[in-house]
This record gives sequence, C-alpha cells and structure tokens, in this order.
Amino acid sequence: MRTVRHCDQGGAPIGLTCVHDPFQCKVSSRKSHYSHMLLVRNLLFALISASPIILLFDGLILQGLIAGFLAVSLAATAAALRPGEAGFLVVILRPLLVIAVVPALWILLQIISLGILVHPIWNSAQMAVGHPIVGHITIDPALSLIALGQYLSLIAVAYLTAAIAVDRQRAEWILFALTIAVTFISLIVITHVLFLRGPWLGVSQRIAAIECVSLGTIVAATACIRAIERYETRRARGQTEPNEGKAIIACGVALLICVTAFALDANHEVLFATGYGLLTLAYVLIIRRFGLGLLGTAVMTVPAIWIAGVLVTAHPAPRDISLPLTFAGQSSPRLMSLSERMLDDAPILGTGAGTFAALAPLYREIDDPPSDSPAPTAAGAVAIELGKPMLWLIVAATIGLMLLLLRASLMRGRDSFYPAMTGSCLLTLLLMGFTSSGVLETVPALLASTVLGLGLAQRTSRKTSEP
Repeated sequence: MRTVRHCDQGGAPIGLTCVHDPFQCKVSSRKSHYSHMLLVRNLLFALISASPIILLFDGLILQGLIAGFLAVSLAATAAALRPGEAGFLVVILRPLLVIAVVPALWILLQIISLGILVHPIWNSAQMAVGHPIVGHITIDPALSLIALGQYLSLIAVAYLTAAIAVDRQRAEWILFALTIAVTFISLIVITHVLFLRGPWLGVSQRIAAIECVSLGTIVAATACIRAIERYETRRARGQTEPNEGKAIIACGVALLICVTAFALDANHEVLFATGYGLLTLAYVLIIRRFGLGLLGTAVMTVPAIWIAGVLVTAHPAPRDISLPLTFAGQSSPRLMSLSERMLDDAPILGTGAGTFAALAPLYREIDDPPSDSPAPTAAGAVAIELGKPMLWLIVAATIGLMLLLLRASLMRGRDSFYPAMTGSCLLTLLLMGFTSSGVLETVPALLASTVLGLGLAQRTSRKTSEP
C-alpha cells in the first residue's frame, strides 16, 4: 500500500511531500547503513594491514598521519552508527572508558602549569637563567603532549574496533585482518633472523616485532579455534562448505609461521609470558568444551598459579633492582643501572609522559657510551614517567579487565573465543610489560588496542529489534 507522507529516508528531503513506500525506505536505510559501515570496516582493515609497514618506518610523521586517519575514521563511524548500535557500544565500552580516562587526565595534569608539585628541574633552570619560570610536573611539556596524543590515538583505535565489531560478521573480518598482519610481521622476523641480518631492523623495532609475534601467536590460535568451531557447527547442521576446510588450513599455516618466528627470536621471559597467555586460552576452551564448573576451574587454575610462582621465584633477579625492572630480559647492565638511578630519583608524580629518552642522557656516567636504547621494561618507563602509583593503578585495571573478559568468555553461548583471546592477550601484555618495553612501541600498542576493542565488543551478545 502506498501512502503520502513526509520522508527523511530514501525519499524527498524533510518537509517535502512525496509518494513513499515504507518498505522500500526501510530497505534503502539498511543499504545505506551497510555501505557506510563497510567503508569504516575497510578503513580499519587498511590500518591493521599496514602495521608491518608502520613497524619498519615508524616515526612522529607516520604517527601524525595515523592520528589524522583515525580522526577521519571516527567521524565516518559516528555518522554510520545507528542508535541501537551506539547505545550498545556505550554499555560495552563503559569499563574501558572509566579506566582509560584516568591516565589521560593525569598526563594532562602533568602538562598544565599548576605552580605546585613541579619537577625540581624547573627550579634548577630558574636559578640558571636568573628569572622566574613557570614549572610543570613534566620536564618537557612538548614530549608529554605528543605522548598524550599517542595515547588518545590508541583509545580511538579501541573505540573504532568496538564500533565495527558489534556485528559478528564484521568482527570476523577484524580477526582475519589481525591474523594477516601478525603473519607478515612474523615473516619479517624470520627474514631478519635467517636471511637478512643487519641494521635494517633496529633494536626497538626488533623488540616491537617479537611482541607482535607473541600477540600474533594467540590471535592465530584464536582464528584456528573460530574456523574449527564454525566447521563443527555447520557440519552438525549438514551445511558444510569446501571453503571451511581451506579456512582451517590457512589459519593453521598462519599459526605455524607465528610459532616459527617466535621460536627463532624470543627470549625466556617473552616465552613465559606468551606461554601463559596460550595456557589461559586453552583453559577457557577446555572449561567450555567439557562443561567444567567453578570447582573444575579452580582445580585447573591452582597448578598454573603455583608453577608461575615457582618460575618467578627462581628467576635470577639482580640485586638492588626495583620490581618494575627486576625481570628485564636482555637489557645491558649499564642501561639497567641508568634506569634504576632514574627510577630512584623520579618523583612520586613522575617526570612526565614520554620523557624517558630525554632524561636518560642526564643520568649517563662519564664512561657510558651514548645510547638510544628504549627503557628496559615498559613497567619501568611508566613508573619513571607517570609515577609508581599510576603504574600499579594501570596493573590493577589491566587485571580487572582481564578477569571481566575471561568471565564473559565463560558466560557466552557462542563467539566466546573473542573475549577469551583478549583476556589471554592482556595477561601476556601485562607479563611482557615487566620483561621488555616493546608494548610502548606504535605497532604492538596498535594491535593490542584492536584486540581490546574486539574483545569488549564481543564480550556479550547483542540483541536488538532495530530494523
């Protein structure tokens, strides 16, 4: 039945009268929404797929381009989201937003000239130049402002991923993109180790690459689980397709490449962190597969915690080294000593986000060679730059998010592998944060934010009656 009414979708502009078919308008609205979200999905897919290139050519210019790219993508997402999706997105992202706003506000406070709680370096500078200087908590407001922009970019990646991944088909595309990206990064590591050793892959790039491979091992394992679950589900319904077998093989090859790269270049500390991430993923799979209850979960978890405690206790920790630096993997003794002096002198409020490299030359001893090496551990860098209280707040928030996601994976009926993957990756990132500093590099942080947004978006099923 055709009616005459005012139309704002698929017909004349608002305020004009047109002959309009409500069913055709609804279909047109769905097509428009689909095309917009397809564009946003492709933008995120392009960013994830470009991560191997970003790894090789990382720098401030490239990071600025990424920030601009994310701004355009967020604007497109805001225009494409429907009310039902936006409301669901706010609910699922609430834990992340509550946690993420605290470091952002703290970095902003470090930059603002408060006139109180300033770093002592400003008083020294005032005495040197002979006139008043308005100090900050940070020793370099410009570096801290850059760090704030980088942090907000990561939050934008997590939000953009979650906005796309509220739809389970789009979530599969994101998992597919992550698997491709980590596979290519693994090939870069294999090429560097076996064929083209040289300075083309710097120290910080190599650390970042191996952490990407660590996360990639968990991501590729999750892709294998997804492919197998889809195959089993459709076979039970008598709907098997030849492409499903190919998907299992492709995911298995990706996992094999990641494991090969990891075995070639990972140290014992990264091996420990990744092993516990994979063990957590396996635990969730076993608990769900065999329907184990709370008691079965506890029985499986206690031995893993006991083994972790034994391994940590047996670790040959250097003397007079603070906990954030204790488990550093392959850092030189001079860099460890320099970082320990910086950590001892750092105020409780920190020296300012992003200031480790600028502050390090002041702590070099006379016979120390100049070095542009990153901090021994991410935990040490955060403790120096943001202060020890903020470090332990971040650790507590990470553990809380991890438990939230692992619990969600046990509560979901299907697609439980997304929150299980994210919880496992968070555990691995937390452990690696105390063994190396790669998680602070652009590409590992970008991939981690993508995984986090994907897990949060799929931690609960979305039921809506929206057209």
